Amino acid sequence: MVNSRRCARCGASSFRADRSLAGRLVCSRCGAPASARAMGRNTASAGRSRGRWLWWLLLLTAVVLLVLWLQAS
Repeated sequence: MVNSRRCARCGASSFRADRSLAGRLVCSRCGAPASARAMGRNTASAGRSRGRWLWWLLLLTAVVLLVLWLQAS
């Protein structure tokens, strides 16, 4: 079982080895084969990384505006 990764199709975190697929990992909930690409990224963390860039951009904009305002004074 792989606990730290999620299924790309349903988001479940439990996998099992399927003997009919030569021991390949499949999702316990929906049966989707778990490929390295599909399991490599957690869907929740993917959304958070986009939000982080937005906060950094807003912070940078605020700092630039503050510097411009201080120079004008």
